[in-house]
This record gives sequence, structure tokens and C-alpha cells, in this order.
Amino acid sequence: MLLAVVVPVLLFVLVAGMGPLLSVLVPVLSLGIMIVALELGLRTQTRPLFSIVEPYGECRMVADERGAVSAGERASFTAEWPVHSGHLETPRLFVLFVLFGGERSAGVAVLPERDAQDPADVERLRGILGRNIKRL
Repeated sequence: MLLAVVVPVLLFVLVAGMGPLLSVLVPVLSLGIMIVALELGLRTQTRPLFSIVEPYGECRMVADERGAVSAGERASFTAEWPVHSGHLETPRLFVLFVLFGGERSAGVAVLPERDAQDPADVERLRGILGRNIKRL
């Protein structure tokens, strides 16, 4: 991430007085470098997370008025709504935050909206989450 900022700044400083073509080319190249660095950074951060959950196999989650139940091929987990600290909704995901005895031991559940069997299921989940945990 440091390179995504330092390299473009150094390039700009080196070619600032070298003509109009380079004045246009450097910001474009800098943007490209920053995009690639950010993408590589995100992949580097998410790879260890996938290695943690991959052994559990495919997982399904069911939410009702009591809480959320996640059942996988090798493990299952039930979390009642009082242990959730809140939720976020993005255009494609619901993200639930779970606290397991304090801020230092937290978990996240990600529910893609595309996996809903019916568009009404997304509205139903939105209603359940709205009644039971705060929106962050």
C-alpha cells in the first residue's frame, strides 16, 4: 500500500518539469499503479481468510426472529440476535457482526443477496434484521 502512494509521487516529482506529454502520462500511470496495488493488497488480505473457512465446505444460513443458524458440511453455528453488534447492507450483501464475549473476539457473517431463492426473501431478511439488530 505504501508503494501505491510513494511510487506515483516520486514519478511525478521526477518528471514535473519535463513537458506536457509527461505531465499527462504520469498521473495516468500513477492511477494504474494505485489500482493494481490496491487489488493485490485486497487479495493478499483475503487469501488467509478463505484458507480458514475453506475446510468447512459450503455453508447455508437461515435467519428467523430468534437468530441466525449457519450450517455447513462439517460444522454448524447458531447465534441469537443479542450477540450481534449490528449489520450493514451493501448493494449486494448483508454483513452481520457477532461479538463472542467482547470486542476482541468478533466474527462476521456475509450473506450475498444473489443467493436468495426469491426477491421477497431479501425483503423478509431486511425486516428481520431491522427488528432485531441495529444497522451500522
